[in-house]
Amino acid sequence: MVKNILVPVDGSKGSDLALDKARELGDLTNAKVTILNVVSNLMNNPYLLEHDYQLEINKVFSQQAQENLDHALEYFRDYSGEVKTEVRLGDPAQEIIDETEEGGYDLIIIGNRGLNAFSRVMMGSVSNRVLNHVKISVLIVKE
Repeated sequence: MVKNILVPVDGSKGSDLALDKARELGDLTNAKVTILNVVSNLMNNPYLLEHDYQLEINKVFSQQAQENLDHALEYFRDYSGEVKTEVRLGDPAQEIIDETEEGGYDLIIIGNRGLNAFSRVMMGSVSNRVLNHVKISVLIVKE
């Protein structure tokens, strides 16, 4: 039985579909749901040389993460189970993998496409990396 679900979100349509599926499954199992948004860390980006710009951009990304989580919580209004949100800083796929290893989850529900098309082409999609590096089941929701 599924008792603990992780739903990574990035504000994309794929994330919304994953949230729909998590709510549907959560309603059936009364599972605990954790909604995770990962903010890319620009502090180590060699192309952004000015520290002040990096700080400002990270601040904007953090605000966007909170907006994504607030939006995601709307899917769980009146949910009978426990719902929590979390923000992590770093590479999205790696942070999802790390959260999975630390959080005792039974299932990850993730959209097949996020907002970052460039990263998908260059490194493979986040969902693909997660699928191939975690030890639990992954439900990839397609658009």
